[in-house]
Amino acid sequence: MQMRPMLLGAVLVALAACAPKDIASARCTNTVLSVHDEWTCTVTGAVVGRFNSVEFDTESRNQVAEVSFTLQVTKGSVRVKYADLSGSKEIIVTPSEPATVNMKTRMHRERRSFTMSFEPVNGVAEGLTGTVKYSTP
Repeated sequence: MQMRPMLLGAVLVALAACAPKDIASARCTNTVLSVHDEWTCTVTGAVVGRFNSVEFDTESRNQVAEVSFTLQVTKGSVRVKYADLSGSKEIIVTPSEPATVNMKTRMHRERRSFTMSFEPVNGVAEGLTGTVKYSTP
């Protein structure tokens, strides 16, 4: 039975090695609270060279999530698309114009998640970093 954790670890390492190096990605942790689940995600992209999207998951059955995010880049610019309760939105993140957004968004009904997309503008962007925090009260 001790082989399963080792096998799972090997599969995760293999998948990480296959992940594209020119896209944004996120790693999330969850804090279970008595009132709601709170998630904190670190967004990174050493190089953002093509369009990609990141889906932020939750097990909540609630239809709305409260989201706050901050993003910055060190070089170039990235178009970030997301949806709040009023519809689709987009912002451009540059070294001189980092982004800070607080919003409420509708969750995808079947997947219990919401999505943000990242796209370089006028060439490759570098040094994307940020935080996405969300909860489903």
